[in-house]
Amino acid sequence: MICRFAFLFAAWLALVGVASAAEPSRPNIVVILADDMGFSDAGCYGGEIQTPNLDRLAASGLRFSQFYNCALCGPSRSALMTGLYPSQVGMFNWTGKLNNRCVTMFELLKRAGYRTGAVGRLDMTTAEDWHDPSCVARYVDRFLGNAGGGGPGHYFKAVRTMKTFMDGQPFTLPENCYKTDLITDFAVKFIAEAATKPQPFFLYVAEYAPHWPLHAKEQDMAKYRDLYRNLGWDEARVRRHKRLIELGLISKDCPLSLRDSRAPAWKDAPHKDWEAERMAAFAGQVDSLDQSVGRIMEALRRAGADKNTLVLFLSDNGASDQPWPRPLDKPGETWRLDGTPTRVGNTPDISPGGPDTFVTAGPAWANVSNAPFREHKQTNFEGGIATPLIAWWPGVVRQAGAVTHELGHITDITATCLDAAGVAYPSEFNGRSVLPMEGKSLLPVLKGGQRDGHKTLCWATSGCRAIREGQWKLVAGKNGPWELFNLATDRAESQNLAEKFPDTVKDLTAKWQQWADRCGAKPRAASPKRPVSKAKK
Repeated sequence: MICRFAFLFAAWLALVGVASAAEPSRPNIVVILADDMGFSDAGCYGGEIQTPNLDRLAASGLRFSQFYNCALCGPSRSALMTGLYPSQVGMFNWTGKLNNRCVTMFELLKRAGYRTGAVGRLDMTTAEDWHDPSCVARYVDRFLGNAGGGGPGHYFKAVRTMKTFMDGQPFTLPENCYKTDLITDFAVKFIAEAATKPQPFFLYVAEYAPHWPLHAKEQDMAKYRDLYRNLGWDEARVRRHKRLIELGLISKDCPLSLRDSRAPAWKDAPHKDWEAERMAAFAGQVDSLDQSVGRIMEALRRAGADKNTLVLFLSDNGASDQPWPRPLDKPGETWRLDGTPTRVGNTPDISPGGPDTFVTAGPAWANVSNAPFREHKQTNFEGGIATPLIAWWPGVVRQAGAVTHELGHITDITATCLDAAGVAYPSEFNGRSVLPMEGKSLLPVLKGGQRDGHKTLCWATSGCRAIREGQWKLVAGKNGPWELFNLATDRAESQNLAEKFPDTVKDLTAKWQQWADRCGAKPRAASPKRPVSKAKK
C-alpha cells in the first residue's frame, strides 16, 4: 500500500513538474532611466548622436511616439516608482520624500520574490526614507548610488553635495572613475549574480547622464567636435525634424518649433568653437550612456537571461536649458572633496568636458535635444514632457522595430512591470492605505493588441500646468494663460487655438481643475525666470 502510494505520489509530482515547465516563468525586468535626455537625442528617435545599442534595442523592440514623463526629476521618478501622479504622493519639486499613501515597485516586487537591484540615482526607491540607506536596504538587495545629500553631482570625483552608498555602507569613488561606467559595472555584476539564483530579478538603472555638468570622456567628445561645428544648432534641428517624420515618430504635418528666443541664428553665433564643444560634451555623455546600454544587454546575453527579460528605456524629462546660477566652491571649502577648485559658468573661457569645470548645454542646444518640440525641462510643453520609450521583450513584443502612437504616461511603467510579473497592486501595504493606481499596463500594446488607455493626462510642474485629451492639449507656462493646441497636426505647439475654440478651453480647464482637486495638484506659480516663447494665434 505504501509502495503504491509512493508510486502515485511520484507520478503526480512528475505531472506537476511537466505542467510547471510548460508555464512561462516570470520575466526579469530592467528599467533604464536617462536623466535630462531629449526626445530626439537617440539615433532611433531622429538624432545624429551615435547610439547603436539603443538603435538595436529599438529595431527588435517597440518605440512609443507619444509617451510622457512629468517634466522634472523628482516628479517623474515618483510617478515611475509608484504608478501615481507626483502630487498624490507629495512630490512637488525636484526631490523630496514620498508620503505614506503609496507603495513602490521595489517593495511589491521584493515581497513577490524578485531579487532586486538599483544603481545610480536612488530617489523614490521606497515609500520610506530613501535618504536613509538602511530603509533602501529593506527592499533592495544590492544597490549603489546616492541615497542622501542633495544638489548637483559630478561624473569624475566625489563632491560635498552627493553621498554615495553601496549596500548601505559609504562608498568611496575609485580613482579614474566615470559615473556612467561605474553604474554599468555594478549593473553588469548584478545581472551575472542574479541570473544564478532561482528567482527572477528587477534591476533599476537610474543613469546620471546626460544631466549637467557637461562632463565627458575625451574619446567620446572627439567624435562630435567637427560635426557640431559644421552643423550648428539650426541645421541639427532641421535634420532631426526630417528624420523623425521619416521614422514615423511624428506626423508629416507637424512643424518644427521656433528656435529658442534666447539663441541667435547659428550663422550669427559668436564663439562657435566653444558652442560646438558644449554639444560635443553633451553628445559624449549620451554616447557613453548608449555604451552602458550595450554592456547591460550583453550581460543579459552572457547570463542567458535575454530570452525572458523585459527592458524599458526612457528619460525623466526633456533636456535642460538651465545654467548653474552660482559658484560651487565656498571660502575655505571646495566643492570637490579632493580640494581642486571648480570653474563654474557658461562662458567661452571655460571649456566643458573636464572634471574641474561646471558648464551646461544652454537653451540653443537643449532646443536641439528636444526637437521638434517647444520649450524644455520643467515646462509642460512637449519639449519638457515628451520622452522616448523603447520596450524590448523577445517573444512578447510582436512587431519588432515598430512604432506605436499609443498615448502613455510614466505612471504606466509601474503598471506594466507589475502586470508582467503577475503581481497584484494592493490597497494596503505594511499597514498603510495605498491610493488606487493611476497607471495602466502597456503589456497589451507590447503584444500588438489594444488596451483601455488614458482618456486624459494632466500635469502641474513648477508653476506650469497642462491637460491632454485625445488630439487636444491645453497648456500654460509659469503664470501664463492657457494655450490650446491640436496635437494631431501641431505637436510643436505653434498655433494657439484658444480664441478659436473657447468651449474646448472651458471644458479642458474644468477637467484639469477636477484632476487638480482630486490629486492635490498645485500650479505652484512663481515669477518666471525667463520669458516663455509665444505661439501664434
